[in-house]
Amino acid sequence: MIDDSVDKSTVLARTSRLLAHTPRWRTAVDPLLGLGSLLLRRAVRAEQKTASDVPSQADRKAYVPRDMLLSLFQAEHEEHLDREHPEHLRTAEAPQPMGSRSVEPFSEGRGIDRGFVVGFLRSLPVHLLRRVLFRLPAGEPAQHPLADDARIVVVGDWGTGEGLAIEVATRMREAITDAGDRQVHVVHLGDVYYAGTRAEARSRFLDHWPVAPGDGQRSWCLNGNHDMYSAGRGLTQVVLTDPRFAAQRTTRGAVTTEFLLANRHWSLIGVDTSWKFRLRDPRGGAGHLSPRQIRWISRHVQARRDRRTVLFSHHQPITHGEHGVEPIGNLLARTRALRDAGRLTGWLWGHEHKLIAYGAHSGIGYATCMGHGAILETPSEHPHPGEFDATFTDPEGLTWRMPGFAVLDLDGPVMRVRYVDKDGRTWRPDDVLPVTPG
Repeated sequence: MIDDSVDKSTVLARTSRLLAHTPRWRTAVDPLLGLGSLLLRRAVRAEQKTASDVPSQADRKAYVPRDMLLSLFQAEHEEHLDREHPEHLRTAEAPQPMGSRSVEPFSEGRGIDRGFVVGFLRSLPVHLLRRVLFRLPAGEPAQHPLADDARIVVVGDWGTGEGLAIEVATRMREAITDAGDRQVHVVHLGDVYYAGTRAEARSRFLDHWPVAPGDGQRSWCLNGNHDMYSAGRGLTQVVLTDPRFAAQRTTRGAVTTEFLLANRHWSLIGVDTSWKFRLRDPRGGAGHLSPRQIRWISRHVQARRDRRTVLFSHHQPITHGEHGVEPIGNLLARTRALRDAGRLTGWLWGHEHKLIAYGAHSGIGYATCMGHGAILETPSEHPHPGEFDATFTDPEGLTWRMPGFAVLDLDGPVMRVRYVDKDGRTWRPDDVLPVTPG
């Protein structure tokens, strides 16, 4: 996305123009088309409300919609143009910037494909219903063995398939190779952009995933809110059916968006905080854990009281806001008993495109936000004291947050955590878990 030139105002203005070309008489006599048109118009209006008088650097250059339906439109329009104009595609090594194909026809004055528009709008009500009805599988995630000296490579919000993601994947691959004969697990904390469609799951995720087919390392992928913009089809039907993710199954053998790795010292639990649709939060800005999920986690944690537990999720239990660190969604409330009992040694999450090592916080022994895998974001004006504040400059002279990932190395009852940026540099000395109270 370093060379991306898609801006928010252009996308919103041109999407509104496209909707204006939908014949009014057709929306009046075609209920699905009429409802789809209404839904997308509302999505555009909602997104326009987020626009500021002075657009941010990211809005001017690397715009990713927050709205579910607008994200899905961006994704499916690009896929339509890929089919109709394959001459604009690049190779896997030099992919087209996200959003450029959606804007090109507008910026160059080409005609609008009304057939695509009508088909997309008619599909929206059915798609929205599919999203609302999405549920976790009935069975619990199967437990898989974790070596005492295993290495776990973790990245969040990585699924753009573009320059930064590819650079980060290269460094992740180095961390995998450097592990030698040790057991390696590679974890994605969720979000393939724009909407986690099946085509995006292939071209923006699997094509660049640092684990090569047949390598032997196990891969795991959590569900993000952007993955749910396509009702999880790319994640459940493409990513998790790839042989590299073959172990991510329930005890009944069904595909699952959660995972469980354990040995005598550690339990590493990946939970899906994105699955539930809530009318008050249709874009999935806050995470959700159900009582059934908490019963599964608690039952496993309580089975071995000498084992330490680290949670992985897409959403954040806490965030650094204007009034300090605040809870988000129901994640803190649902895990209260575990936190009060001191059973959460660590929790790593993504969603926010930054790296903040909170340390011991809110009853979590070691809490980290690490959604800095690939999305272009401007540096914080008021960073958290534990925030990774390194930046890089793109060819146009613009400054962005430095992306990266984490490496977790087990040594029996000890876990060492280090954060690596896209250039292979380590942020700071390794953190050691469990954290010894100061």
